[in-house]
Amino acid sequence: MAMNNVHVSEELLAELRSKAAAEGKTVDELAEETIRKGLKERSWQELLEYGRQNGLASGFGDSDMPDIVKNRRTINAQKALVAE
Repeated sequence: MAMNNVHVSEELLAELRSKAAAEGKTVDELAEETIRKGLKERSWQELLEYGRQNGLASGFGDSDMPDIVKNRRTINAQKALVAE
């Protein structure tokens, strides 16, 4: 693993130390885990926003989404049956 430095506030470092000790992890382990989760969540939010923007550009609104999802699931289920 590469060794890097990340600068955080004393308050955040104290919280990391406390939580890491409570979970039986090192500060580095908890920091890496937390950063990975944060980046994954950020990517998910970006994907959701991309989908929302493209849906709106296509003339669909948020209220259309349940029917679109239901139709897509029906199509996918039918394809799965044919593939068997």
